[in-house]
Amino acid sequence: MKKNIKSRFQWMSTLAVSSALAIAVTGCGSSSDNTSTASPSSSAAPSTSASAAPKKLDPVELTWYYPQNKANPDLQLVSDAVNKITQEKINATIKLMPIDFGTYEQKLNTIVAANEVTDIIWTSNWLFKFDLNQKKGVFQPLDDLLKNQGQKLYKTLEEKFWNDAKLDGKIYAVPNYQVSATRAGLVIQKRFVDKYKLDINTIKKMEDIEPFLKQIKDNEPGITPFGTTRGFYTGTLYNIDGKGPVYKNDTTFKVLPDVTNEMKTNFKLANSWYTKGYINKDAATLKNAADAYNKGTTAVWFDFTGKPGSEVEFKAANAGNDVVLVPLAKAVFSGAASTLNAISRTSKNPERAMMFLELVNTDKQLYNTLVYGIEGKHYTKTTGNFIKINQDAGYFTNTDWIFGSIINEYLPEGSPADKLEQTAKVNAEGEVSPLTGFVFNTDPVKTETANVKAVNDEYYAALATGTLETDKYLPIYEEKLKKAGADVIVAERQKQLDAWLKANGKK
Repeated sequence: MKKNIKSRFQWMSTLAVSSALAIAVTGCGSSSDNTSTASPSSSAAPSTSASAAPKKLDPVELTWYYPQNKANPDLQLVSDAVNKITQEKINATIKLMPIDFGTYEQKLNTIVAANEVTDIIWTSNWLFKFDLNQKKGVFQPLDDLLKNQGQKLYKTLEEKFWNDAKLDGKIYAVPNYQVSATRAGLVIQKRFVDKYKLDINTIKKMEDIEPFLKQIKDNEPGITPFGTTRGFYTGTLYNIDGKGPVYKNDTTFKVLPDVTNEMKTNFKLANSWYTKGYINKDAATLKNAADAYNKGTTAVWFDFTGKPGSEVEFKAANAGNDVVLVPLAKAVFSGAASTLNAISRTSKNPERAMMFLELVNTDKQLYNTLVYGIEGKHYTKTTGNFIKINQDAGYFTNTDWIFGSIINEYLPEGSPADKLEQTAKVNAEGEVSPLTGFVFNTDPVKTETANVKAVNDEYYAALATGTLETDKYLPIYEEKLKKAGADVIVAERQKQLDAWLKANGKK
């Protein structure tokens, strides 16, 4: 999935981590189940059910748009099970509207442009972008709804998570609690790690994996050494703060150009790998990250998140092959904007939509039905909070982070039993940018932003995947960025950042 990345917090002691975990589940009751990116203890998990809705509520139907990896034949069966719960609790039926990740943004833009009546829309800082769509008036503010219909929901999250759902001082979306710190790194198929006796402890930077890629290329016909879609550059690897972006240790907070020296080096490395046959030939045109590895024929790929327990998700998405994770950077607190559910401004029933969002974030049965389907058909319980998933039974999402708080999740076999504790620890230890809270307003540079986007659409993916020859096309790319107004955007960003720093006593 999914996705996108955010130091005023210090490294947490064991006691502090326990405290953070307790805060994450405060106000949620005493259920013993977990959610999809974290496995809660029996004393910390939220309540398995919300209060029954007053009988005076009139029946309503709510529509919910969200992205998925593929269509599920048993969607209607699961929808019926979901609605059995929601009708009993809030007298509402939910029309589930999953859309393929690759076309989600395009289709949602069409729906919004047509002013179509919708209720709940999944949004993020990387797909169908939250801030841009809020500025267009796509979502409605939730502060009053949270006070009146979502009090329990509000208490389940720390203030720093709600802050990422705020724009212009108001809350416009509900964050889905999951790992909110990123640890960029590599994912490697374990069978090849074992076969070639790769010591993953020696992999400290991207270049260190190249000898292993050569082994795969020379000895494993039909296997792609390195699978990617839009390259593997990320500022996290190069000490760049994505909030500015500025260098993390730069006390002058100088905004960086679109193409940094680190990016140029990265383009050259990618082009070298592509030329040597290490990178998949269709890398620049693939839309979904999973398309680079979901056939099980890719040895290594890049992962921006590095979330606890993701080995299980990657195994499921990688034809059942076990994987190992190799972090290449420290955890950085990225905030909660990578997965949010908002209420559309066109909703005819915003109060009931909020009641549903509270329910899906606090009711274990509802959440796990959405994530895993129907017990006995799509999954079976094993021991404790663990389940065995039947991927071929007609309903398989592998996207727990789309639906709500992972605190409510059953754990697929192979997940660490302390998945929730690990998630809380990573969230607590992630470096927090001193620029958290700064939001760049693109209105003064709308034309330049559109022009730069067009240039990036033409060149960035091809350069970042090594498809284009760096020495020939990088100068062309930089020149076109300049003509498109990239320098104007940098100057405007610097102006706004300087004003924000001054207003917040940081410069």
